[in-house]
Amino acid sequence: ISKLVSFGYLYKMKKILCSFLLLLPLAAPIFSQSTSLFDDSSVSEIHLQLPADSLAYILDELVNDRYLRASFVFDDGNFRDSVANVGLRLRGNTSLFAQKKSFKISFNEFEPGREYQGVRKLNLRGQHNDPTMIREKLFYEVWEKADMPERRMAFVKLYINGQYRGLYTNAEEIDKIWLGKIYDDNDGNLYKCTWPADLAYLGSNQQTYKNILNNPETRAYDLTTNETEDDYARLVALITALNQPATAEFSQQISQILNVGGVLKAFAIDVATGNWDDYFYNKNNYYLYDNPETGRFEFITFDTDNTFGVDWVNRNWATRNCLAWQHTSEPRPLATKLLQVPAFRDQYARYLDTITRLITLPDSIFPRIDALHDLITPAAEADLF
Repeated sequence: ISKLVSFGYLYKMKKILCSFLLLLPLAAPIFSQSTSLFDDSSVSEIHLQLPADSLAYILDELVNDRYLRASFVFDDGNFRDSVANVGLRLRGNTSLFAQKKSFKISFNEFEPGREYQGVRKLNLRGQHNDPTMIREKLFYEVWEKADMPERRMAFVKLYINGQYRGLYTNAEEIDKIWLGKIYDDNDGNLYKCTWPADLAYLGSNQQTYKNILNNPETRAYDLTTNETEDDYARLVALITALNQPATAEFSQQISQILNVGGVLKAFAIDVATGNWDDYFYNKNNYYLYDNPETGRFEFITFDTDNTFGVDWVNRNWATRNCLAWQHTSEPRPLATKLLQVPAFRDQYARYLDTITRLITLPDSIFPRIDALHDLITPAAEADLF
């Protein structure tokens, strides 16, 4: 009898388990034997395969607004993983017209929810502005050493349809997965802010800020999470607060809606690395994350290849006044208003002093530059693009 009871129990559990397993195909698989996608001690390989006419279409038409199907192989020298049915497109704006294209890979474009080594997208950046190929990677190492949120970046050799397309930096996507790794709550609004996102006050109407570029496909303040709600109320509240007089009340109010220390440290890192293609000078290349846990916005810098001496606007970034780095003939309320508050100005100066004495000091950073140079030289010398 006990055997029959046990058998009946097992049979019932088996039916429950089978019913559960039937649901599993609805959840996309998570791949990989390897965890080396962002291993920056070696140069891995990424191989992409897609129909020749699809590749020609991407390159000839500069397709950066839709993904085409491709297969993906990652080879770190020890493990070789294959993922079918990934999405591939060009990435960037000005980089679209460079001889060496940059690419974005999406693992979940055609299979929703799928991840590879814990990420859903990869940014393969050709670094066409940077003959050393290491500036963006170096910036994020400085960023992390200054105790800012880690953004992983490594080097890869890219092959498409068997052709070596050159050396690339593989940059971690800033998205909901990244937010969940950095913050305790990743359900907030994440705005990708690009030129001309100066945070100047344009009134209380949300739609005004959505329509700055007068382009239904592109926004200067582009909401990349919670897109269905499309709610800009908190962003408008931040902009409204920033455009109040810099009184004692202002410092208290802005500290309630913005992580002021994080912003000031990000500005200090920009100055210490000569990053001018940022909010501070060029109203460009930053994220704002409305963190539900703290009720304050976080500031995150991105696209940092125009650093460490690269210049396109005829300025000497090594000698520019570090207390007036911003574009003084244009509104930059996030910079000007914060630095008008003596306590914030002193905090910014302390950050800059610490970063330049301990992190970007030549004795500290030059050995790392040499190590990165040695790491990538074989792949870079073979890069005909």
